[in-house]
Amino acid sequence: MLEYDVVIAGGSIAGLITAREVARHGLNVLVLEEDSEIGTPEHCGGIVSLKALLELGVVPDGMIMYEIRGARIYSPSMKSIDIPAKNVVAIDRRRLDKHIAKQAIINGAEIEVRTSMQDYQVLDEYVKIKTNKSDINSKILVDARGCKVIMQDNAKGSIPSAQYEVVSKSLDSSIEVYFNNIKYPSFFAWIIPNGNYVARVGVAGKNINSANTLLEFLNAHYDKYSITKQIYAPIWINGASKGFVKGRVVRVGDAAGQTKPTTAGGIYSCGIAGIFAGNAIASAINHNNLTLLHKYEESWLGKFGKEFETMLLARRVFERLDNKAIDDIFNTLDDSTIKEISTTDFDFHSNALIRMIKVSKALSIAKSILGNEVRRLFG
Repeated sequence: MLEYDVVIAGGSIAGLITAREVARHGLNVLVLEEDSEIGTPEHCGGIVSLKALLELGVVPDGMIMYEIRGARIYSPSMKSIDIPAKNVVAIDRRRLDKHIAKQAIINGAEIEVRTSMQDYQVLDEYVKIKTNKSDINSKILVDARGCKVIMQDNAKGSIPSAQYEVVSKSLDSSIEVYFNNIKYPSFFAWIIPNGNYVARVGVAGKNINSANTLLEFLNAHYDKYSITKQIYAPIWINGASKGFVKGRVVRVGDAAGQTKPTTAGGIYSCGIAGIFAGNAIASAINHNNLTLLHKYEESWLGKFGKEFETMLLARRVFERLDNKAIDDIFNTLDDSTIKEISTTDFDFHSNALIRMIKVSKALSIAKSILGNEVRRLFG
């Protein structure tokens, strides 16, 4: 029987950073990754601010694929607005995850690929974990297996998505985002340039066939292109779960719903969860006091709780808008408002959403949908 202080099921960014932080305190840590390689498959768009990477303890040498200068956002009628960006990059997510895995290993963590957790049983003094290779005892189990974990509690909080790596000479140099509540209900389509005629192109939306919808999008935008990678995965848009800690089991990252409800981006919010969780776990073990695990949840909600709550309220508004209402928002935005939106913090963008709603006809819709809750959006 193998024994560890901490076993982490899932080797994505949240699990790996948790492992790095726990191992930094001298504890025995094992990461179980079901795929054959850390960093694959790449589910996310890979957009992150340089400030966020540094806060996560990552110097992005050799990881930056493209420096993002701005985003062009399209309404259903194809009216566009350009929003400039600073210190935002498209990153090679595979290299990022491998880099953090290396940090964790240098700190003393172990990683096993092609190893999946099959089941676990929480006992008084430890967690008994069954994998496809062996049985393991651990003082703490960290569940970082992605949104499939939280979907067991509420499958309706996710939507289907498809993202392809596309090569075409017709690719533009900026991020492009396309809103259309008929084609991409409750979400959008996106093009994220990686440089050298390569981009990550994707769609997501409620009750869509993501593969067919993405092909329609590609055919409408490019006369000639080639697909070099295809990824299909559900994305979680329903916000953080209620309770990240249950006894000796701790959830982090997608498994705890810590991706943004508006964009499903999670490098920063999930990575910070790993830092908070790792330090709380180390403290709980070293002091033999499981109640200290809840410091992780308190810290994460203190940093992201209000932001996620606001994004969820804004999502409720946008989900109810038809295409004409979305067009009205775009027609209302003037240069001064766009400039104001562009100055908001990339990692905390709820303020930008509030300003878009506040200056448009969507405000009256927001009031009718949210009632008294609208005060929480606009103060």
